[in-house]
Amino acid sequence: TITHDRSRGAEEEEEGRMPELPEVERAKDLIRDEVVGRTIVEVNNVDDHKVIQGVDEPKELEKHLVGWKVTGVKRKGKYLVLELEEGGGNSPSSSDSNSASKQWITAHFGMTGSFLVKGLKPGIVYKSFDVDESSWPPRFWKVCVVFSDGTELSFVDARRFGRFKISRCDPMLSKPLCDLGPDALLEPPSCTELHNLLLQRKGAIKAVLLDQSFLSGIGNWVGDEILFQSSIHPEQPANTLTADQSRALHSAMEHVLVTATSANADSSKFPSSWLFHSRWTGKKATKVEGGKQVKFITVGGRTSAFVPSVQKKTGRADSKKRKSRS
Repeated sequence: TITHDRSRGAEEEEEGRMPELPEVERAKDLIRDEVVGRTIVEVNNVDDHKVIQGVDEPKELEKHLVGWKVTGVKRKGKYLVLELEEGGGNSPSSSDSNSASKQWITAHFGMTGSFLVKGLKPGIVYKSFDVDESSWPPRFWKVCVVFSDGTELSFVDARRFGRFKISRCDPMLSKPLCDLGPDALLEPPSCTELHNLLLQRKGAIKAVLLDQSFLSGIGNWVGDEILFQSSIHPEQPANTLTADQSRALHSAMEHVLVTATSANADSSKFPSSWLFHSRWTGKKATKVEGGKQVKFITVGGRTSAFVPSVQKKTGRADSKKRKSRS
């Protein structure tokens, strides 16, 4: 079962922003623009069994990739999948087969992972793990790939929660990706479908949004922003949301994800009214634009930022509380 990682709350408070759907979508666009259509001619990597998977030994990575051409890239939730075809021009075996064989690279960024292209400024900077783009390989690099036109791509990850995995089977059809729920941006449920799905969930709405088997791609800051924009308390039981609240949630989800991805995950371009700009304080007192107080609670093992004056518990959640007090 794919759910959120309950062990990351304290670490997230310390390190701040982690890669979620908008950040991974930005990486997908980077791969599409700079790498797709190019053939791998050289691979260098560190000896890290935790990050580099799909090969018996990390040192074998180069022989599995040289001569292969990147033909496509897809995103599912917080995962990136690169499709490769053999016979990009440097593989001796490519001419021996009439039909090019395929393999895939699945990348997950964990807490601080990303892809970098030499000569391009990093798009996302994680607190305490900034990368100096003037040096190459970059700080915290795990895999560096050189392409036939001279383009150099690096997978970096400071905390080593990320994954770089090679497979001969389409990862979209295999675990863990096949267990993911619909992509929150690309495959969102209709408003009615979302409401009906929420009625089947007893947990807090914030925890439900973070459950990757429910909808994939929503992480902590995106979940908080969606709930703030829809005026829903993060602890509100999902099955107590009214049709109007589900409609507001559906609208906010689309707004937040479309806005963030259209801005290429550049937070300086996010609306100034967003909770995003006020949540990175390590639980210290802060306010959103307009002066309303932000508070922090733990929901489903994760730190949640919310604005109490805007996000109030409603419906059966309130009636149960009143009943318990009487």
